Parts: sequence; C-alpha cells; structure tokens
Amino acid sequence: MPFALSAEGFRVATLHAELTRKGPGLLLRDIERGEDKQIEALQAVVGSVQPDILLLTKVDFDLEQRSARALRDALGYPHMFTLAPNSMKLTALDLDGDGRVGDRQAWARYAGEGAMLLLSKHPIEWRFHLNDLLWKDMSNPQMPSDGFLSAAAVADLKVVSQGFWAVDVFPAESTPITLVAFQNQTPVFDGPEDLNGLRNRAQLRLLSDVMDGTYGDFPTKRFVLIGNSNLDPIRGEGDRAAMRALLSDKRLKDAAPRSTLGGDSTAQWDNPGPMRVSYILPSVDWQIERAEVFWPNKGPLRKAAEQASRHRMVWIDIMPALE
Repeated sequence: MPFALSAEGFRVATLHAELTRKGPGLLLRDIERGEDKQIEALQAVVGSVQPDILLLTKVDFDLEQRSARALRDALGYPHMFTLAPNSMKLTALDLDGDGRVGDRQAWARYAGEGAMLLLSKHPIEWRFHLNDLLWKDMSNPQMPSDGFLSAAAVADLKVVSQGFWAVDVFPAESTPITLVAFQNQTPVFDGPEDLNGLRNRAQLRLLSDVMDGTYGDFPTKRFVLIGNSNLDPIRGEGDRAAMRALLSDKRLKDAAPRSTLGGDSTAQWDNPGPMRVSYILPSVDWQIERAEVFWPNKGPLRKAAEQASRHRMVWIDIMPALE
C-alpha cells in the first residue's frame, strides 16, 4: 500500500539510482525491453513511495533524451527535466594529474554516464545551471596547490563534475517551488593532493553560495536543496565538517530521515559500510510532516529497495508552514 500524503502537501524524493550500463544506449535498450530487474525494482519503490517530485541521480544521458523519456514513462510521470552532465565534455587536457590527456570534465567510462533526471507530476521550468562555472572563478577556490594541475588544466576545469542546476516546479493553484539539484564528486580515489576531496567541498559550497545570491537572485522561501553530496557528516572520508555546517545552516531544515531499520544511512556498501550521502533540505519556512529513508525491514519491498540500487530513496512530505 502506498504511504498516505496529507492534503496540500508535496512529497519530494531522491535516489542515487545507479542507472548506468556498460556503454551508451544500453539503458534505453533495457527500459524498452521491459524485462530489466533493476528497473522493475525501481518501479516497485516509486510505486510505493509515490513522490510528487523525484530526483534520480546517476542516470545515463543521451543527447536526444530518449532514455530519459523512456524512464519517465516507465515510472508514470508526465513531466521531466534533465541536462547533459559534464561527463559529456571531453577536453584535450590532463584534468586529474595522472599524466594522460583527453580527460572529461567528470570521470566516466563513456559520454553521458551518470546524469541527473528530475521527474514531476507538475510542470517544470528551468531557472539556471552552474555546470560551466570554472573552479578557479569561485571565491576562495582552494584548488590543489604546488603545481599539481597544469596552468591549462586550472584554466579549464569546471567545479561541477556531473550536474548542478535549479528549476521551478509549478503545482496547480500553488506558488512555485524552487529546487536546487546537485550530484557531487566523490571525495575519494585521489592522492595526497586531495583533488577529489577539494572538488567535493567546492561543490558543496556552491549550495551556500547560491543561497547567498552569489550567482544571481535566489528566493528566501519555498526552496529545496536535493541531491547526492557523496559525503556523510560523521563517517568516511571528505570534509565532514563542511557537510555538518550545511546541515546546520539556519536557512534550512534537516529532518534527518531514518528508515524502518532504524538508521539514517542512504547507501549500503560492503566497504566503507552504511553512509548518509543523499539529502533533501527544504528552506526553513516549510513544515515537514514526515521524512523517511525507504528501506523496509522485510518482504518484497525490502528486496526491491536493495535491487534497485545500493542506495536508498529519501523522501519527505512538506507543506507551507502555518502563518
């Protein structure tokens, strides 16, 4: 049975879906065949939670958006939004300091791997994106020092590895909701220069900068930050203090969703273990009615949650706070 949603509220959810394959076009093939176990599991999870707004991160992208439309239809949503991830952007440079040129702006096995896809029951309108922002152009960029990257790499490296964009969602007979969607670089798999860790921290700071109005006017109410930071505030590598600082920002509410298993983790790996890496952070003016990590403790839905991804869907019910 689906969860009940109170009148006038919105159910917002996100899942790091791991909907990637071994090459371009294979995800579309699997969706169209209608026999893929991962997609069937995802359909079961979405059908149980029934979000009004759903952000999927790590989804393969193609320029004609055929796989995005097929997935939208398979999950039963009328509206969608996606942009090409920075894994589409090939350079002639060495952007990771390994001595080999020809890197993409984000690590990927093929062009388009690991984009974001927003699905909605309500119309969506693009607001802005920061995918093209150069890392060096941030205030206090804190890039790797000691000449680890060449001058050409520093001049061309984007701060965003996969995606960072804002949209407005227009519920019927209601004020629009502004969503800031993000998918951050993993802070690991680098060396003592801490390239990935520093880039993850810079991407996290973009969220605060956007709320500060650094990149243009931004609403002070009715907004939601949503996505995957690849960073736990307590466990694992990366700048955990930066994650804690964002969670304690007075402009935001952190409902600290938990699963029926009792934990706050949104991902389960053999190593380093369970971690909280996906977040939905509404502005402080929202009233949060319910917040959970979808991880049933038994039965077919637990199997579906575990088969859909190593990550778990996070969802919250929000509604305008009483004046």
